Amino acid sequence: MKKINGKELISLIKLTSSKKIGILDNNTINFLAKADKITYTNENLSKYDLILIPNWVYEEVKDSEERVDYLQGLRNKNVDILVINELDYEEISMWKQQYVYKFFLYSCFKIGSLTSFLKKNVERNLPLIELEDYEVWLNLLYNNGFEGKELRNGRIQKKNAGEISICVLAFIISYIYYKQQHSITILSNDRDTYDFINFAKTKLGSDNLIKDAASIPITFKSNDFLIKEIYLNNYLKQSIRLEELLKLRDEKRIKYTKNALDGSIEEHEEVLSNLEFTKILQDKSFNIIF
Repeated sequence: MKKINGKELISLIKLTSSKKIGILDNNTINFLAKADKITYTNENLSKYDLILIPNWVYEEVKDSEERVDYLQGLRNKNVDILVINELDYEEISMWKQQYVYKFFLYSCFKIGSLTSFLKKNVERNLPLIELEDYEVWLNLLYNNGFEGKELRNGRIQKKNAGEISICVLAFIISYIYYKQQHSITILSNDRDTYDFINFAKTKLGSDNLIKDAASIPITFKSNDFLIKEIYLNNYLKQSIRLEELLKLRDEKRIKYTKNALDGSIEEHEEVLSNLEFTKILQDKSFNIIF
């Protein structure tokens, strides 16, 4: 998988405008790798000018040869997917370390143990201008802040690290590159990522350092959204029925809108079975939020 450094990424997102940028999560990569056997998933992704995978996420991806092979196959189909190291986030932020720290802090805020760790071991009751070097506190957070679990392959899995990294990368592009007016879409089926982003937005909106800064909206595509996209655009391979794709679907809580009888918008949040999901796909006003 091709990796990109901070300087290279800056040249891609600062010197051009209105790029469609996707950020991929491991759970969606896993879904797409399996769905690719029966659908043209490259069509879901080819609309993006740039697709990024944070390195902490890619560490999870590498636990599966199927996922790695799938991503390489996409690159062979000219889908531009790049891995970016979290150590480059400070450079990508144009060296605004205090912003990056706030992005990490508020992305972690729903996890009490991580918030406490950052305040105790990184802030240390000092002004943010006195933070240690970015690389020092980032490694401290990854190695000692995130809960670790040893997998059968010997790798130490860091709980929530990938989701937090996705949030921080999205916020960096959203705030630092506001003038470029890119679109930013997180492709993830993890509700935590969605909740982390929305909670962090609220905290950032009241933070004295950042509250007046302009930002670009961050949108989401869950696996259900991708299934809908496949169905409506006829990305299923020949002779494949929707029911086969739905075997890969998790029957989980879904947040969506649809038109009421008078044309107003109904908001829903509920678990939809595959049968219910299939039925609602026929409603042209059906829009998935997450």
